Amino acid sequence: MTSQLIRPAAFTLVAPAHHRVAPDPAPPAAADPAPPCALTLLGGFHLHLDGHPVALGPNAQRLLAVLVCLGRQAPRSTVAQLLWPDNRTSRAHANLRTTLYRLQRVLPDLVLSSKTDLRLAPAVGVDIEQIRTTAISLLTAHPDDPLWTSRPDWAQFTEDLLPAWDDEWLADHQFSYRRMRLDALERLSALFVGNGLHGAAVQAALAVLQADELRDTAHETLIRAYLAQGNRNDAIVQFGTYRRLLRDELGLEPPEALDRLLWSHAA
Repeated sequence: MTSQLIRPAAFTLVAPAHHRVAPDPAPPAAADPAPPCALTLLGGFHLHLDGHPVALGPNAQRLLAVLVCLGRQAPRSTVAQLLWPDNRTSRAHANLRTTLYRLQRVLPDLVLSSKTDLRLAPAVGVDIEQIRTTAISLLTAHPDDPLWTSRPDWAQFTEDLLPAWDDEWLADHQFSYRRMRLDALERLSALFVGNGLHGAAVQAALAVLQADELRDTAHETLIRAYLAQGNRNDAIVQFGTYRRLLRDELGLEPPEALDRLLWSHAA
């Protein structure tokens, strides 16, 4: 079985022979062209082929999602056990075969299969893979890295992994990605402060707090962004909000170092 993704007939348009014309010269190749098949898992499940949405059933959606979470390739037995944990082994494998059959009827070769393994076709672009790579670069870059003088888009880190799904096999992957994207947003906020992009720094920090209002480092990041922006009053108000949350939810006080930082700027 080849790794080339075969498009369904519904998306294949061929003109009659007597209407065909010679093709125009090919334009210059664009940098990083969009993949012909794009799978979105951040914010919700969406699949597009050549820009057209493709509707899949719940089992097919979960099959694609589990392959992405397992690194695009996994044994059939692992996939069957994860997707149908309450079924007997024989029934779980039967469900997997049925799901694969139905998926192949819609998009042949989207999932490549052997007797033992399943693999997502290389032609499929997946949003979380690309954004995770960017996040890792942000979190591991040295301060002298050219990345720190660029302007990465903070909005790419605002969506969680399939937030409406509550599958047991997915929970650890959701938690891990959520932590990574929040860490990346905080790092971006610091990057923006260093580059004088104070408004973007504030927005990146606010995005973290919208996801986790009890995250200590997010409050500190936002306060630092407000101070860098010159909005001392906003920083003081945010510190007061942070202090009330800590007292009400955990019975704790903010770190003394943050208190000193705030009032040193307010003096």
